[in-house]
Amino acid sequence: MSLASPQAGLWFWLPIALVVAGNIAYHVGLKGMPAGIHPLSPLVVLFATSAVATLVFRLATDRGAGLRDEIALAGWRPYVVGIAIVAIELGFLLAYRAGWKISTAVVTANILVAIALLAVGALAFREPITLSRLAGIVTCLAGLWLVARG
Repeated sequence: MSLASPQAGLWFWLPIALVVAGNIAYHVGLKGMPAGIHPLSPLVVLFATSAVATLVFRLATDRGAGLRDEIALAGWRPYVVGIAIVAIELGFLLAYRAGWKISTAVVTANILVAIALLAVGALAFREPITLSRLAGIVTCLAGLWLVARG
């Protein structure tokens, strides 16, 4: 679906707005984490809170399918994503403690992820690498250079 298509209404943009709002709260929260505590201690609270909130939301939006059955259908993927989430959380927390600015850490990480996923998309999912996508990567790298200079 094109971003300019008539179908790109509220329900199209609402999930992205949720991601943006969540990312802002996430990075502000991690950046403000006290430096003297063990980096994994706040992650314990973070994931316990996430688990409880997720379970409450799951129960509140039950569609009749059993949670245990759906978890079984998901297979190994949630476990890999769970480990990846810990890596992301810990990586950003340690980056902020190492002195990264909130503006440059996020931009740097996301641009590197975008470049890597361009390759993953092409190799694993047969997504085309087009000239416009390559131009987008070049533009992102130029933007990163500008942000890093500031």
